[in-house]
Amino acid sequence: MANSLADGMGWRVTTSIITFFGSIIGIIIWLFFYAENYTIYQNIAIVVIIFLAFIAVMAATWASWGLKQSREGKWSNSKKEEVE
Repeated sequence: MANSLADGMGWRVTTSIITFFGSIIGIIIWLFFYAENYTIYQNIAIVVIIFLAFIAVMAATWASWGLKQSREGKWSNSKKEEVE
């Protein structure tokens, strides 16, 4: 079971780490080098867009893995069924 849970985890974890730090670096670069040419609302919009892009990449990365685990029955309510 542990081996099948680890299938496909390497690239997902790597993508998660790279995307997280890429988003942080993108926000820092934006705020230090480009933000002064824009209004506060435009800067907030850019930061929100970066955050939404991060969420979209995370959802696309992990949704397929979660669906696969669900289909294989690895995340069922087996403990709940045992109690009842």
